[in-house]
This record gives sequence, structure tokens and C-alpha cells, in this order.
Amino acid sequence: MKRSSYLAGVLLAVVLCGLAVADKPPVVEISEAEAAKGRALITGFVDSTKAWQAAFDQKVTDPSGRIVDRANGDFSLLRPGRFRWEYRSPWVQTIVADGERIWMYDADLEQVTVRPMDGMLSSTPAALLAGDTAALEAFVVTAVGEDGDETWVQLEPVDAGGDFDRIRVGFRNGKLIGLQLTDKLAQTTTIFFANATAAPELTAADFEFVVPDGVDVIDESSF
Repeated sequence: MKRSSYLAGVLLAVVLCGLAVADKPPVVEISEAEAAKGRALITGFVDSTKAWQAAFDQKVTDPSGRIVDRANGDFSLLRPGRFRWEYRSPWVQTIVADGERIWMYDADLEQVTVRPMDGMLSSTPAALLAGDTAALEAFVVTAVGEDGDETWVQLEPVDAGGDFDRIRVGFRNGKLIGLQLTDKLAQTTTIFFANATAAPELTAADFEFVVPDGVDVIDESSF
């Protein structure tokens, strides 16, 4: 996999490493009441969080559980519709949503790709994090795993033709700690957040992308 282009493409596709996937509490089929509890955890985070920042550790595993990619960096969001993923290691890559367009900068390729936001994030984890509670309408809560103060809510997209089979959103004491994304090929991306700040002083200007000098720009935002 080349510099996690898989994840960058889907999360615009953004796109959570601390614990192995096998260490996560098992999910079980749930009742309507339990599903409502899972939805409440996600809507509670969305409704109570206008701005948010954290460092992240990411790994990608193949269907056999073998780690095929690792990365780390910083993530920030400002509702509605703005987020920034800054990959620091082992490559430099930036994904920015400014409310209208998504900018994907690959430092190694010296290339920026620009795409429109409209319609692109409706059934992605990015919509759950940076959007509003309406984004949940694109998902069904299918399972919940609990272990002490840690809870993982499993979602499956209503549209089976999307990129993911399932998404898990993790909370500890009601606070977001991670995401786990499993695609159609059973490849899993796990991202854990750390050092989160629930109300950073962010403005729209923090999500304006400035194209570096000498970088090629592929503008697909008006296609």
C-alpha cells in the first residue's frame, strides 16, 4: 500500500495505534434500546463538540491480521464541514476540508488534488466526525461492545455499495477515542486518538489550505 492512499481516498475520504484489533471488546447483536444507546453516544459527541483536536496513531491490517501500514499525525475539526488530517510519519500528507472543497496534498509526489465536498462525505467516517447528526441517517447501528469504561459502537452503511462494510466508533467515558474501518476486502484501518482537546480555539482560517510553491494542482472541484 502506498502511503495509505487507500485511507486518504476513502475519507475524503479520510479517513483509528495503541491496542490491537483483537484486544477490542467483542461486539454482540443488540436490541433496539441498545442501538439507541449507541446512537446516543455518537450524537452526544456531535451535539456537544463544535471544535476538537487530537493526535492520532493509525494502522492498517490485512484480512489475516498482518499489519501492512502504520502512520501518525494530528487531526482537528470545526463544525460544520471542516477538518484537517496531518500525517507526520512515515510520510507527509495533508487532507483538508474547508467547508466547500477537500484538498489532498502529498509532499512526496509534490501534488495537490482538489475535490468538491458535496455528496462525497455522506456515508464516510468524516461525515460522522465533522458533520452533524443527520450523517447518522446513512448508517444503522448493528452492534455494541463494552469493556469497563470503554464502548465501541458498530455501524453499517445503509448503502451497501459504499467503500466500507462496517465502521466502529470508540468512546471512553463518553469521550471519543478512536475509529475502526473495515472495507469490502476485509482490510481494517484502526485509528486511536490521544491528547484530545474538546474545545480548541479554531476558526475557519485554520482550515484554509495554502498550496506550496512548485506543487502541481489537480482541480476536480468543478467536474
